[in-house]
Amino acid sequence: MDKSEIIKKVASSFHDKRRENRLYKPMIEKSEDDEWTKKHWTDLVDIANTKFENLPSNWKYENFEAAKVAVDLVYERVVNWLEITPEMIEEMSKTVHDKWLERNWIEWSFENQRVDYEDLSEEEKAKDRVQIEIAIQIISEDL
Repeated sequence: MDKSEIIKKVASSFHDKRRENRLYKPMIEKSEDDEWTKKHWTDLVDIANTKFENLPSNWKYENFEAAKVAVDLVYERVVNWLEITPEMIEEMSKTVHDKWLERNWIEWSFENQRVDYEDLSEEEKAKDRVQIEIAIQIISEDL
């Protein structure tokens, strides 16, 4: 599997992981994807109950961007069988958070997320860590 396919698989896995806790609890959001809207006769999508491959492009975007960051951080270490320590995972998770803030400062961040990684709650830190862990797992499966 090439790197772009790995990123797509990681992005899909991120969405599925986030959906686990929200499944069946609707989360209605707006599609900005004209093609998707025409196909579904609505510009509203329940992202909590929609599989990744069926999302409008604007809702796939963030998962792809997050996956690119996570894969870039771990790819070389995983394919070269280099150790990834818990401290490295924590540092990578900080980078995931920093890059997320760059993309989402206004649009998607809540006040409790607009802080340095070290000041996040453990629940918020876990959201960043799981992205690194999923990337490691998927890249490792491909070796």
